[in-house]
Amino acid sequence: MSQSVARNGATDLDKSTIDYSVIADPGHGNSVAAWTGVTIMLIGITVGCVGFTIHNPMVTYIAIGIVAVGLIVGLIMRAMGLGNKPSERRPNPRTR
Repeated sequence: MSQSVARNGATDLDKSTIDYSVIADPGHGNSVAAWTGVTIMLIGITVGCVGFTIHNPMVTYIAIGIVAVGLIVGLIMRAMGLGNKPSERRPNPRTR
């Protein structure tokens, strides 16, 4: 690989060898299923923090259930087609 020298003297990879089309959109779960599941789980974590702070184990266990429900709801919504579509990534020619 070719290298270039930065202003501080450190070597860096040549930017022309990076395939930006492959890494342009990693798709970090920006979908209705992801947002809904994470929102429910955040509510559960908030309830759990309150239950833990006031030393009430019942509220803490209910919060664990809310987090589990958020995970299940997210997976169900993804199965219904509301999640991200699987991307077809091009193979990296340098790994062959």
